[in-house]
Amino acid sequence: MKNPPNTVPAEITLDLMHFCRRIADTVPVFVTSVPLRSSGASFCFDNVERKIAKSGGSIAYGWAIWHIPNLYYEAEHHAVWRNKLGSLIDVSPQLGGRRRLLFLPDEKAVYDSWKPRSNIMLPASDTPLAIEMARLGGARQALFARCRIPGTAEMRFYEQEQLELADLNQRIEQLMILAGVVV
Repeated sequence: MKNPPNTVPAEITLDLMHFCRRIADTVPVFVTSVPLRSSGASFCFDNVERKIAKSGGSIAYGWAIWHIPNLYYEAEHHAVWRNKLGSLIDVSPQLGGRRRLLFLPDEKAVYDSWKPRSNIMLPASDTPLAIEMARLGGARQALFARCRIPGTAEMRFYEQEQLELADLNQRIEQLMILAGVVV
């Protein structure tokens, strides 16, 4: 996908709150993203631990919430830094250099590298496109779970898994083009 869409929700709607309530009994909050130098995308738990070692504070576990209207809602296991004043700051780089994300705090979502949590994706409507998008997203998460190297954040894709991932990504991109999300 050349230009991935901005999936940070523009606002907290009633439908978005219903999605979040399925995951945690907390209220989502917009969090400013100020990535650490040399921080890795998709390594939020390590990034936050490095920030705590340098500046104090604590880790806040939860979920990054993504949404494309009429297509899907998605929750990705995530962590942000809680500074000494209690403010939440995302210290991990975001796709496209985005400066904020929607974070759903969830104290129960503690990170365990031996039992990683898959993304949660649900259709945002009852249209065939939305239902298929959620199905493909679930299939991609299942593939990631199969390919994860236990105890690490790394994944190993052999040829068959590479082909499967390429097919899923192509189908997702085609669906997003059909939905008018990307061109």
